[in-house]
Amino acid sequence: MTTLQELAEIGMDLARDVRAKALDPAPAEPACADFGLMFSRIARAVRQTLALEARLAEDRDARDRRTQAEHARRRGLQRKAVVRQVVEQAIGAEADGTDREDLLGDLHERFEYEDELRFADRPISEHVARICRDLGVTPDWSLWADEDWALEEANLLSPTRSERTEGGERGDAEPSPAAPDPAMTHPPPIWPPSEP
Repeated sequence: MTTLQELAEIGMDLARDVRAKALDPAPAEPACADFGLMFSRIARAVRQTLALEARLAEDRDARDRRTQAEHARRRGLQRKAVVRQVVEQAIGAEADGTDREDLLGDLHERFEYEDELRFADRPISEHVARICRDLGVTPDWSLWADEDWALEEANLLSPTRSERTEGGERGDAEPSPAAPDPAMTHPPPIWPPSEP
């Protein structure tokens, strides 16, 4: 219980006490006691306490949302840079000369309008596949098989050895990989994860 909640509870106890005294047929308080005024002041204090608590909770929620949005934006910026670098490498591996320059120009122009938040949560390989498809480039996924991001995605999308063994013993089907982005015509090939 927070201090404000405790204050509100104390105020409610006082209000109940004033109410009981006001309704008591044989009051112990002097006749001049103004129970209405006391109750009004206590009720006002309780309302102000509850309003302050609600405002502080809203401020906390807003601060948490801003923090989450900033984390998502930073993660998106980092991942956007990785996607851009990977697509540049895909272009470099497939095209040369004027074609390469044209594709890189298209890529750089496209990235001016790509929102970094779009990159925050979906797999890097999914973005690479989407952008390469749009540019007419076929990525050679083996180029990045040893990259940290590729290994991480492969491990996330593939069942571990123990899960495969347990699933086989129980006769269960292996879990299917995460669903690809509906905007993609086909999911990118996922390299096998390195065995532990």
